Amino acid sequence: MLELIRLQGTPYEMGRQHGEQLAAKIRELSDIRLNLATTFASDHGVEVSREDCLKLARVHLPLHEEHCPEVVEEWRGIADGAGMPIEDVFFANALTDFQDVLWQFDGVEVHGCTSFLIGPDASANGHALIGQTWDMHASAERFISVFHRTPDNGPQSITLTTAGCLTLIGVNSAGIAVGNNNLRPMDARPGVIYLALLHQALRQTDWRDAVSVMTDLPRASGHNYIMAHESGARSNVETTGTQHEEFALDEPRYVHSNHYLSEKLQPLEEPGMLRGSTEHRLERLATRMESHREPLTPESLRSLLADHEGGEELGICRHGEGDDARSCAFAVVDPAARTLHAALGPACEATLAEFPLEL
Repeated sequence: MLELIRLQGTPYEMGRQHGEQLAAKIRELSDIRLNLATTFASDHGVEVSREDCLKLARVHLPLHEEHCPEVVEEWRGIADGAGMPIEDVFFANALTDFQDVLWQFDGVEVHGCTSFLIGPDASANGHALIGQTWDMHASAERFISVFHRTPDNGPQSITLTTAGCLTLIGVNSAGIAVGNNNLRPMDARPGVIYLALLHQALRQTDWRDAVSVMTDLPRASGHNYIMAHESGARSNVETTGTQHEEFALDEPRYVHSNHYLSEKLQPLEEPGMLRGSTEHRLERLATRMESHREPLTPESLRSLLADHEGGEELGICRHGEGDDARSCAFAVVDPAARTLHAALGPACEATLAEFPLEL
C-alpha cells in the first residue's frame, strides 16, 4: 500500500522532513544504487568504484546549484535529515542519467517504462491524462511513496517517487502534469539530471515555462518527458544531453517507450542497444489502445498495461525480482482534476489508489 508523505515549508525544510521520516530507507536505497552501478559495470568488464560514482556526483552538483538551486536545497535537507552526505543522496537520484556517463555497452537490452498521453476526446471525463509503468530494479518497489508538497512559495504538488528522490511523475496546483521514460543517447555530459528537471517543471505555474525546463536547461543525458496541462494541451519532449525535439500532440492517444522516435535525434541514440523490448512494447500498447474504443479511465489504462505478450524479455508488464527489471509501480495523472492515481507493483496485480491534491 502506498504511503502518503506530507511536506511543508522551504525547499530545505521539506527535504529535512523527507529525510527524517524516511532516513533508513534513504540510506538503504543509496547503498543499493551505488552497488548496482559498480556491479553492473564490473559484470561488463569495466571497473567503477563507489568513489568514482561519488566524484561524478560532485561534478554535477554545481550545475544544479546554478540552474535550480531550490532543488539542491531540498536534496541538502534530505541528506541532513537522513544523516548522510549529499553526494550519496544525489547519486541515488541520478543513477539513470549516470549510467550513460559511467558505461555504454553494446548488446544491452532496453527495458524501461512504457508511457502514454491521452487527449480529452479519448478520456471518460473529458480531461487530458498522462501515465506510465515505472520499471526499475525490483528491489526499488518497497521504497516508493507518494509526496504532497506545500511550499512556502510556489505551487503545491503531489508526486510519486522513491525514498530520498525527487519527482518521477506528478501534478501541481497550477494544473501541470509531468512524467517520463528513459532513453539512451551518446552525448551524456555534466548537467541537470532528469529528476531535477521534473521537479523544477512542477515549480512552474505557466504551461510553457514548464515545457521550457525540459528543453532549455543543460541536461545531463536523455529522457522522454510526457507533459499535460489542465487546458488539454499535451507535449511529448524527447531529449538527449545536447538536443531535443518537442511534439505538440493533437491525436487522442500517444504511446512512448525507450527509443527515439524523432528522426533528428535518432543519430544520437546508443547504436549498440538491443531494441526488441522497447519496440515490442510501443507497438503492443498502441495496438491495444487503438482497439479499445471505450472512453479511457485510470482503471482501463491499468488493464491495457497489464499485458504479458512477449514474456519477461519483451512484455509491458514485468515481474522480475531482486536486481532484475520489474514494473514497480503504475500511475495515471489528471492535471485538470489535479489527481494522481497510483499503485505499487505490476499493472496486472495493481489496485489503484486515488491521491487528490487537496489545496
